[in-house]
Amino acid sequence: MRFFATIVLSTALTLLLAACGGAPPPPAALPTSLPETPTAAPSPTPIPLPTALPSPTPEAAQPQPTSLPEPTPLPSSSPAPATVTPLPTPETATASPLPPTPSRPSEGSFTGALIFLRDGALWLFDANGERLLVDRAYEFASSADGNLIAVTRETDQFDIWIVSRDGSALRRITNDRDIESSLSWAPDGSALVFAAADASEPLPQLWPDWALWCGASQVSVIDLASGQRQTLARGCDPAVSPDGRRIAYSAPPTARDTGMAGGAPVFGNALRLINRRGENGWNFASADGADAPLPNTGMLVYGPAWSPDGASVTYHRYLGMQVEVDINLSEIGGSFEGKGRPFAEGAGWLLPVRFASDGRRAAIIEHNYSDARGFGGYDAWSVQVVTFDGSRTVDLPQGPMTMIGGSATRLPRAASAAWSPDGTRLAVLLPPGWRPDASLNEPFDPTGAERPGEVWLWQPDAAPSVRLISNVDFASPLAWLP
Repeated sequence: MRFFATIVLSTALTLLLAACGGAPPPPAALPTSLPETPTAAPSPTPIPLPTALPSPTPEAAQPQPTSLPEPTPLPSSSPAPATVTPLPTPETATASPLPPTPSRPSEGSFTGALIFLRDGALWLFDANGERLLVDRAYEFASSADGNLIAVTRETDQFDIWIVSRDGSALRRITNDRDIESSLSWAPDGSALVFAAADASEPLPQLWPDWALWCGASQVSVIDLASGQRQTLARGCDPAVSPDGRRIAYSAPPTARDTGMAGGAPVFGNALRLINRRGENGWNFASADGADAPLPNTGMLVYGPAWSPDGASVTYHRYLGMQVEVDINLSEIGGSFEGKGRPFAEGAGWLLPVRFASDGRRAAIIEHNYSDARGFGGYDAWSVQVVTFDGSRTVDLPQGPMTMIGGSATRLPRAASAAWSPDGTRLAVLLPPGWRPDASLNEPFDPTGAERPGEVWLWQPDAAPSVRLISNVDFASPLAWLP
């Protein structure tokens, strides 16, 4: 009976973490002091699927533009907490539509540019089409104005290079045997902060591999004009504040598990804030190695991200495996006082939060490498969008937990996401041949293949409706430039 109960609870938790949703509430500044008495969310209501998608177009034919409806203006006053609304599931879906046709962005439907990886090279997509920027790319980050792109490239070794948005002026910034990761620009474009480790591969996104890499890593800053490099601290995951004065990063783990990783430290650490010179450091959040979801507990804290106004910092708290699933909490706290409180839950390992430009919505990319269903490939990934207004209650193995944010919408099988510069929608990476009516109870690709995917436009209150790009590397990062 205990085995049967465990299986039932595991299945329920997996389905729960794969489904939630909602329409974004109205603008509101993200508070530095978060509410003490949140209220529960109303009952969910389904979102209808698109009734039709374009018919297939032969490869040789030029696809016709597909216009995305203008986003609904946000109201100016704050209503009650938003309804938590799931994306369509097989039970609410309409009849299976025909496979959608790739669409060139039409006037008013897409502005700016998307950068992504294809065949291990960095590409740019805009209204004029696609073009190659630089080959042998692994990770990238754009400057605030979108005119420069920092790229981790693997040539004879991993190093950081910088290239202009048009693919010109490629130049090497680092030249050593370390592997650089987590690139973060100073807001004025004068410096670059990153983590670098003497390791055999870039920063992994799963435990305990992440813990071992972070333990071997150092956070550094390099001045681009002079080339001067300074090591600031031991750790990884650096993120520069919007005003450029402070850096948040994950300190290396200190507690050892003698039964794994050769006895190396793999849990128990802090998320720290320092100034640009590496001084005045303090622990913004910490994890003591316990697996209960209470303050300062959990296996690790990691993945810091700043709100657009710099008033708050988000991060993730890894609680470890519970009921056959690796559980994480995403938390947010004031950037001068900490005291993080949970606003989302996730499975496996989470990438740093991506804020919409208004700061009141955030997207979280989840890699559930420990999926209890045994699914792989795109089925192990999802993107969740949370609004910070209101509150809701979620069920975890430890019991119900109140979360900041009145709505949370999850898009299963999305392996990457980037907000549009105006914060109204996202570009998301979905599996090739993605359909909005595909069952969540069966693997989309039974082989679990990590095949090149497709980038779609998504407004979180509806299903993705316009496909922009094909043949994008599996789990490629995305960035939407102004």
